[in-house]
Amino acid sequence: MTQLKRWSGAFCALILFVFLINSAQAATIIHSNDVMGDIEPCGCRNNPQGGMARKQNLINRTKDPFIVQVDAGDLLFPSQRLPQLLIEQSKVQAGYLLKAMELAHHDVVVPGEKDFALGVDTFEKLIKKSKIHFIAANLVRKNGKPFLKSHVILTGKDEDGKEVRIAVFGLVGEALDWPKSLKATSMLAAAKKEVEALKKKADFLVAVTHQGLDGDKKLAKKVPGIDFIFGGHSQSFLQTPIQVGSTTIFQSSFKNQYVGVVPLARPFKNEQYSLVGLDPGYESPADAPSPMDLLVKEFKKAIADMNSRQESAVESEIETEESQNGKKFQTFSQCAGCHLKQFDFWRKTAHANALQPLLQKQQSKNLECLSCHTVGLGDPKGFRNAKTLATYFQNQGTGTGHDEDKAIELPTEDLGSFLKVVHETQSLKEPVKLTPKETVARPMQDAIHALDHSWAPVQCENCHLPGRNHPFSGQYSKKVEKNVCLTCHTSERAPSWYTSDGKPDLKLIDAKRSLITCPAGDLSESEE
Repeated sequence: MTQLKRWSGAFCALILFVFLINSAQAATIIHSNDVMGDIEPCGCRNNPQGGMARKQNLINRTKDPFIVQVDAGDLLFPSQRLPQLLIEQSKVQAGYLLKAMELAHHDVVVPGEKDFALGVDTFEKLIKKSKIHFIAANLVRKNGKPFLKSHVILTGKDEDGKEVRIAVFGLVGEALDWPKSLKATSMLAAAKKEVEALKKKADFLVAVTHQGLDGDKKLAKKVPGIDFIFGGHSQSFLQTPIQVGSTTIFQSSFKNQYVGVVPLARPFKNEQYSLVGLDPGYESPADAPSPMDLLVKEFKKAIADMNSRQESAVESEIETEESQNGKKFQTFSQCAGCHLKQFDFWRKTAHANALQPLLQKQQSKNLECLSCHTVGLGDPKGFRNAKTLATYFQNQGTGTGHDEDKAIELPTEDLGSFLKVVHETQSLKEPVKLTPKETVARPMQDAIHALDHSWAPVQCENCHLPGRNHPFSGQYSKKVEKNVCLTCHTSERAPSWYTSDGKPDLKLIDAKRSLITCPAGDLSESEE
């Protein structure tokens, strides 16, 4: 009996040894897609996920000696057609994103159509000095010559010190909107050619694709021999990888909110896969910023300095007969003069507090963020300068009227402090100071009237559209269409507002709208 137990134990140990040999981890692949220029989450959502600093800390915690990082496109820019206002900032931001990825030792990127938002020339200038491999086997120039390398073979050593070769080739969707100087040839033909050329040169065959989940399924079905497909474009949130034949398909949502971690082993099992949410748990200690944290800080300062140098706030000019004084935006300080009850309701909503997340994240001069956290940005009759979000009449309330008093700039930090008080103060009559320099406090409603224009935060004219010369001519539309909300609450910024098939959740949107719908009527003396 004892001898039997010994043999049984030896047999089990042998089975375990064979299992470990057959399932030895060769490497770890970390994958992302549809980052869309995002370096750090903007902070406009509670506990936002994502960011290169957090991703770097995830990589640092991955102990595998051989780590391969791949990205499946739409990396550099938030959209395919950028507004004029964002072009210069986006170019700087894309450059810093590439620096951040190089600092993280990123390996491979396949381009998406959004990566050419500023043209092919800009794309080539951005990647020219990069050590990252940009690949695409079926993206060619109009003359038929290759635009990028088709593949790269990455080598490293596994846990046992044995060399591992991973062949990575890139593919893009044929039907996507590529620049006129480029075209995508047959994805299947290119894939078959790459598999045939690489299957004897590598231990693993990996396709990084930008074509969407349906295209990846087709690829896996039609082209055998691919071990793993890491895809992008459809922004699919695959918590569990999809198995098609012997090929496993991965995709990780967008904007580095989730990053996929794949232990590369044979046989691969789905339970070995981790889709990691980059939440605050991956932040560096406040007293020990990493090199990536410092680079992100440098990026935010660079765009803040750049945007502060842009031309000054645009004052309204004389328009056509649409208005008598040429104003298009009045901003909440003017609205409050007649609509005090609505102002008193609005100031307690999340919209009125919308500047605070940007200040906390040092993103108050980021034009992409400001486009939704302010009103009138980039409009010819609005404002363009991120440095000047508000102006005020310094002597208002001291005997000098608006006609004799020139409005001066209110620093954004002072505006943020004042708006925080406006949001939190219980009564409109409670004494407050508009700026720290004021020696005498005054009732909040008087301090509000001293504001000339305040382009931040989210306010009346974001929903009801510009007031122009109201009330002297015309009036606001009281009805606010639901699509107005969705211009800022997009699926990327507010994914919970959308169903699993990407359509707006109308019931949830109605509930959200009820939280910010102003009451009717006027504010009585008793209510003041």
